[in-house]
Amino acid sequence: MILLINPRTSKPSEVRSEFFREPNLGLLYLAAILELNAIPVEILDLEQFVDLKKSELENIIKDRIIDYRIFGITSLTNTFHLALKIARIIKTQVKDSLIILGGPHVSFMYKEILEHDKKTENLIDFICIGEAEYSFLKLVKILTSQISTGKKREEFEPLLNDIKSLAYFKSDGKIHVNDTYEEIDLENLPLPARHKLSQENYYYSVANVIVNRGCPNQCSFCSRQNLFKNTRIRSIESILKEIRDIQSLQTYNHINFYDNININRKFFRDFCEMFIENNIDMPWGCELRVDTISYEEASLLKSAGCQLIATGIESANELVLRTNFKYQDPEQVRTGIINLKKNEIAIQAYFVLGLPGETEHSFSESIEYIKSLPLDDNDNLNYFVATPYPGSRLWEEREYFGIKVFENDFTKYDCNHIIFETKELSKEILEQLYIKAKQIEKEYHRSF
Repeated sequence: MILLINPRTSKPSEVRSEFFREPNLGLLYLAAILELNAIPVEILDLEQFVDLKKSELENIIKDRIIDYRIFGITSLTNTFHLALKIARIIKTQVKDSLIILGGPHVSFMYKEILEHDKKTENLIDFICIGEAEYSFLKLVKILTSQISTGKKREEFEPLLNDIKSLAYFKSDGKIHVNDTYEEIDLENLPLPARHKLSQENYYYSVANVIVNRGCPNQCSFCSRQNLFKNTRIRSIESILKEIRDIQSLQTYNHINFYDNININRKFFRDFCEMFIENNIDMPWGCELRVDTISYEEASLLKSAGCQLIATGIESANELVLRTNFKYQDPEQVRTGIINLKKNEIAIQAYFVLGLPGETEHSFSESIEYIKSLPLDDNDNLNYFVATPYPGSRLWEEREYFGIKVFENDFTKYDCNHIIFETKELSKEILEQLYIKAKQIEKEYHRSF
């Protein structure tokens, strides 16, 4: 009765890379929650149809949606238009279908999205805001009951009003929003339902595991702080169970762990020792802050089997970093990278162009800084464009940061398009700097 859909989100350059985008964990958690409550659910992950043309992809969607009434669709900001396209196909093909949207973009833009949809196509029935595991389950239980009993909307609407983190148009034509935050207890979540992913066309070889939700940092370009109000770290025991589950599926050969596994130093050490004590030999990578990584900690990572770390360096200019609430010392970052490289751990380094406070001079500083780092052929570097994603401080505090957003096409909010200009850098100058950024990126781009 319920189909969860993930639009194709990969960029062309990612499709055949060694670390091809991992499965969408949000849908895998929702599927697991529904299964645990004996509610039939399937997943249509359009990432798994990487070789199909748009017309072929549409035929897949039309073929798969026939047997379902309730649809959950997730999306990012730059793929929201794809979610709407899928919803359009569903509403055309499936009579009395119910469409629920979720994901970071709709979590911050739900009011504007619902109002625009009401005036235009009436595709969206509900939006789940933020962490949706509890609200989605409650909503689905009510909707399945309504479908089986044939009750009218007005009869079950009072039950909907009590569901936290939910937005929709009521039968009286008014928007109802219950944006009360409902924090998820990570220890009580079932393991993601990876067995629900299709193996018929493309199967994932890289698994992703969430070790925490929320972030104590306040980076201007990130929406995590607003999406997850409090930082919560999973227990080592629950993470170990998930690793064992991934190993049992026998299709994965690498695990990526998110986000910043060294937020808590004790957790970091316990996490690494988990691999050693349990003789886990599956290769893995992670995200972390390198500015605090000592040689001893880098050695521990190596002993634990870590092959790759991804880290956001953003800029080599301390003023730019402070302006955007990224509190790290570039020289301490350099020391951390040296410690990792001495232990032969590959680096995926991220830099950002055009943050508030950036100048042509600070950009040049970052380029020279990159050239001075001990990166080699095993490492990779990405230079992204600063993007004001809904929910981030860049989006919500434009006046404070003194930025002028001139691009309103959300399909371009992918960190590869220039979205705003600052007092220091015009669009024209940013375009010139972006060419230089991509040139330096190519010099450190590992061929997969």
